[in-house]
Amino acid sequence: MTITSCRPMENVTPQQSESEAVSDGYEATVERQPPLSQTPTPDSETWRLTYTLTGHERWVRSVAVSPNGHIIASGSGDKTIRLWNTSGELRRVLTGHTAWVRAIAFSPDGGTLASASNDGTVRLWDGRLGALKAVLKGLSAGVRCVVFSRSGQHLLTGGEDNTVRIWRTDSGEAVGTIRCADHWVRAIALSRDGKTLITGCQDQTVRFYALKPGGFDHCLAHHQGEVQSVAVSPNGWLVASASSDNTVIFWKLNSGRLITQFKAHSGPVNCVSFSPDGQRLVTASSDKTLRVWHIDSGQRVATLQGHPGWVWSVAFMPDSYGLVSGGWQGEVNLWQRSQPGVQLDLQTD
Repeated sequence: MTITSCRPMENVTPQQSESEAVSDGYEATVERQPPLSQTPTPDSETWRLTYTLTGHERWVRSVAVSPNGHIIASGSGDKTIRLWNTSGELRRVLTGHTAWVRAIAFSPDGGTLASASNDGTVRLWDGRLGALKAVLKGLSAGVRCVVFSRSGQHLLTGGEDNTVRIWRTDSGEAVGTIRCADHWVRAIALSRDGKTLITGCQDQTVRFYALKPGGFDHCLAHHQGEVQSVAVSPNGWLVASASSDNTVIFWKLNSGRLITQFKAHSGPVNCVSFSPDGQRLVTASSDKTLRVWHIDSGQRVATLQGHPGWVWSVAFMPDSYGLVSGGWQGEVNLWQRSQPGVQLDLQTD
């Protein structure tokens, strides 16, 4: 399969500052969540740094959390992947890549961990034990991003050859190629129904590709910098994109309509992630901070400081109360949101 074009974007809206509500025109599209006890105010939440995991010798470009929340994975410029317990204990160091590890992802059942590298390969590992299961080869350039299909039967990879490749996870066979643009694919995500592929590209565009009937094709050009990260909301209706232009944009998945754009940080936004409960968005930036945004109110409810340099990656824990972030100096930070009656679940098995 090769897809070569997508529909130009229409009807954009003006950029907003971070002090303006990110929910303008957005509430009507969001699946309503149970209300909080009160409307949040700016920086009203308390997130504490619970652990700093050290051992990587270079920056941590990607972090991932197993679906059951028991294992944290980190991929680094030191060419390794490390598996950790949420107590901070190191489980395994996975070696084999010969260049920077750019991206990692767990399969939906947690049984497989995929890692993508500048060495032009993708490796599949046992998600719990760390044993190597397969090496996917045949790519002509570095691989920047990976995502599993919802069934876990396919893996999609994007990279510096300007394509997204589709692989069978059982055989390692490449079964499809999507030629996205004339620039690197830096980020990918899948819609919740698996019908639409979303890419973030070096040419400053966000592109949607219909993989199945009922999917959507859009070419969205409104960022003024490379698109570093894309994510789909838990209800499947919205796409968030993060860019080196310091902004985040919310797009409507079905129409490609730009809902709102806001300045999220004073530096490039390297990663964006929705909380599993759909109530929050977290952004990671080269300004050394993480910021948490409350979706319904549009407020920035927390600014997390604790990384000494650029923050490259961030992921929510499955309970939406914890965060994992990776930084420029090789550190992996674990964060916990203060909430009455909620305790950090430390897993060591």
